[in-house]
Amino acid sequence: MINISIAKHFDKKIVYERNAVGIFLLVAVLEKSGFGVSFHEHFLDHRCSREEEMQRFAALIDASAPFIGIGCHSVHLPFVVIAARELKKRFANKKIILGGIGPSGVAKELLERFSFIDAVIVGEAEETIVEMVRRGINSLQEIKGLVYRSEEKVLENELRQPIANLDILPLPAYHAMDFQQYQIPTIITSRGCPHGCPFCSLSVFWKKEVRYRSIDNVIRELRLLVETYGVKYVFFADPTFVTDRDRIIKFCQRLKREDLRLKWECLVRVDCMDEELMRQMRDSGCEAVFYGLESGSDAVLERIKHGLTIKQSLEVIHASVKHFKTVEVSLMWGFPFETLDDFKQTLKIREYLEMKLRCEVQLRWLEPYPATAFYRKYKNELFLPKEDSFIFQSEAVQAAIAKGRDFYQDSGHMFSIRIATDVTNIRFIIAASHTAAMCQEIIEQSPHLFCDYYRYETPDFKKKMHLAQQHSLY
Repeated sequence: MINISIAKHFDKKIVYERNAVGIFLLVAVLEKSGFGVSFHEHFLDHRCSREEEMQRFAALIDASAPFIGIGCHSVHLPFVVIAARELKKRFANKKIILGGIGPSGVAKELLERFSFIDAVIVGEAEETIVEMVRRGINSLQEIKGLVYRSEEKVLENELRQPIANLDILPLPAYHAMDFQQYQIPTIITSRGCPHGCPFCSLSVFWKKEVRYRSIDNVIRELRLLVETYGVKYVFFADPTFVTDRDRIIKFCQRLKREDLRLKWECLVRVDCMDEELMRQMRDSGCEAVFYGLESGSDAVLERIKHGLTIKQSLEVIHASVKHFKTVEVSLMWGFPFETLDDFKQTLKIREYLEMKLRCEVQLRWLEPYPATAFYRKYKNELFLPKEDSFIFQSEAVQAAIAKGRDFYQDSGHMFSIRIATDVTNIRFIIAASHTAAMCQEIIEQSPHLFCDYYRYETPDFKKKMHLAQQHSLY
């Protein structure tokens, strides 16, 4: 089993600190079921040529394993495809299985386009992968949650129902994780997102019904990280971490009683936060919160986050800066219906958040994701920004990042950390530019498979890009 990621360092700057979650859970459920797992991570390295990346990747394969499982995000998917083609040449009898949020959304199309991929696990994979390995390489039919190849046909099995009780899952296989690479472990305390933002793929992948781990179960994982691995700081990556207010207050009170002395950060929503909740979170160790505001225009917000307003959002963010060391805010541009004036309002809000409130502000170029409401509506309005984006200028990326800001700044002991939000955008550019340099041909041939590399047409694009490039790489 191989997870695709990017290297921790880029030109002496630390650009990646948070681990993937799902892949370590898959290792854990397989081991719990009695199977041996040869687990590796392949860290894409911008200094390597395509041939060097292929050699490094192939060297990770255990010759005795009947299955090769590869997990990735959408941005890594083109590389995974060319790697799978090379692996099939070398290991013709092995089953190549893809999983994760990248392959899951385009499973059937992937198998129809690339004959060397044998199957894709769609959605939650823990039960599917155990059943698949237990039954063996020649018996993939009727395994729920699997799209697979049978001779010349691509078959879609019935979808698997989400796991109702998350406490039945083992803790992630932290023994397989490199804590030098990931000093900020990522924790998921729930699955599902009820909000269904039209640009986001999370509710498609996790489904809309939220399922929570018990507080006891989460505390057990945190205690393991603290006592066994010396962790001082964690990131709660639930998209709905604060949706159940009472649960989070109980969780914060429990954290204080346990005295784990952990610092932490999380994703939050404007319409779920209040000052009492902020105090409880702060007093239990929360140092940073991340708000997905997404636009500075009420007209745009009405179309992407119904019911939220700029005024309401700024009031909550203003209160947050009194309680947390870092308040991170995400803004986006490039919506198909966004006017130039809408974008200028977003830039004004960005300046206010950064200069007046001292927030860390991320300005992302909206990425198309398959199976989302936006993608279904605007998929015929995609374009490949070959002449406009750093994605297709890999040599320029290194020079730009080398002279840019430092992202992760810590005391050396991870007791406290301040993360510049722009690093999220930079991580994408690093991964995308290197992957595009190796895989541009298949990216151009299959826009609906690799739509991460495309963008929606948007009014006054050139003017918007000129303004956006004053704030980050795109």
